[in-house]
Amino acid sequence: METIASSSEVEESVETHDSFSNYRQELRRLIDSEVKNVIDEEIKKATQELLDEQKKAIIQIVEEHKLIIREVVEEEKKMIWEKAEALRRSILNLGL
Repeated sequence: METIASSSEVEESVETHDSFSNYRQELRRLIDSEVKNVIDEEIKKATQELLDEQKKAIIQIVEEHKLIIREVVEEEKKMIWEKAEALRRSILNLGL
């Protein structure tokens, strides 16, 4: 028994194969596109989260520096008044 394929059957088989191949390529392209979109979105979220954390750290450091500056200023004020009091006592001792 001989099987003879007509040219239309061969063309139909090739078209079906090409159609399936095109479908697979299009499906792969869509999946790749979706995966890329999801990854891009996650990168954006991660970047924003890091920026927010960086801002929080900077604000905390600034607040700590403000507190330290206030403490130094208060200490300097105390020293000024202590010196003024010592000077006053010295003047009073000289006058007695």
